[in-house]
Amino acid sequence: MAENPHKVMLLIPNLQQGGAEKQILELARNLPARFAPVLCLWNDTIHYRDLLPAGQPRHVLGVQRLGRKGLRRLQEILREEKPSILHSYRDKANFLARLALPRAPVPVVLTSVRNRAINLLYLLTERYLSRRSDRVLVNSQAVRYELRRWARVPDSKIQIIHNFIDLERFHPPSAEERAAARARFNLASDELALLLPGRVSLQKNHMRLVRALAWLRRRGRLPGKVRVLLAGRERDPFYAAWTWRLAALLGVEQNLVRLGVVTDMPTLYHAADVLLLPSLWEGLPNAVLEAHASALPALVSHAANVDRIVLPGESGLEVPTLGIRSLAEALSLLIESPAEQLRRMGERGRAHVAASFGPQRVLAETVALYDALLAEKGLS
Repeated sequence: MAENPHKVMLLIPNLQQGGAEKQILELARNLPARFAPVLCLWNDTIHYRDLLPAGQPRHVLGVQRLGRKGLRRLQEILREEKPSILHSYRDKANFLARLALPRAPVPVVLTSVRNRAINLLYLLTERYLSRRSDRVLVNSQAVRYELRRWARVPDSKIQIIHNFIDLERFHPPSAEERAAARARFNLASDELALLLPGRVSLQKNHMRLVRALAWLRRRGRLPGKVRVLLAGRERDPFYAAWTWRLAALLGVEQNLVRLGVVTDMPTLYHAADVLLLPSLWEGLPNAVLEAHASALPALVSHAANVDRIVLPGESGLEVPTLGIRSLAEALSLLIESPAEQLRRMGERGRAHVAASFGPQRVLAETVALYDALLAEKGLS
């Protein structure tokens, strides 16, 4: 480590399973030695323990929600650590970070907005609070649009830096890895595994997928060999319950495999044949980056592909965000595609994400921004 590294405090509510949580850990693990990451959480919910850098998290506020106790504790930590950079992730952490600044100033302040459908309170306050951010970082053109259009954040404040993707951890499987992964998830050799990784919630649009499967079933176009792997926590229990009830009512329950939370995502991608993400909204979806890096073709909604991770007709298919028939027809096309054709699409997907979303480029852009802002404050 450098003799006097710049401390970078990375603030996020917790490390539950999710894209922003994984991104903040990748950043902490890969910063050059002239920066010293200090990870600060609101509470100790930690899903990605295998990605935690040694000695992290340095601080846990011990709160579950935004309030005076958490604010006072964060201010104490900032005064104690004296970071050169405060970099927060997710709306509540962004809110808390900037409320803390008047009594615990930090030279460089960055806030990261990682998803669309930004909540109303955040939109109403962001125009004012963004004045306390040196940059508002987003991972997607879609998120940038929402901040400009609805929160009125000046375009000069917003910078797009895409998500990290670990091309070594997420890689095409060998024949042995593929066979072991299929066995782990009880998939027969002749079964086609369609994977939807993501919390069961309105955003991920599981109900639309269920209805599309039912549309195919009514027309005799849904083979019994099709298995849809659903991996993720039930973030919205009410929505999840109605999804499972609808699947049973429409006769497609036997095609669904409810896996719940899966910690070993590389193995799950190795077991699957196609990624599905019919979301109603997304920022830059990690699942698509990871699946393409693992050489899986992908079927996504337009809302999940604003930044063109999937090249339609080359590395996968894109369908309109709404509508059942378009999704059903795309599913049918992939179900009927030869395995070799799916493999070639997946290979093109990996080549695309490696060229456009490689980790070294993303890290270089982040570090360059840190350096530039520190230089502006006379701290380089």
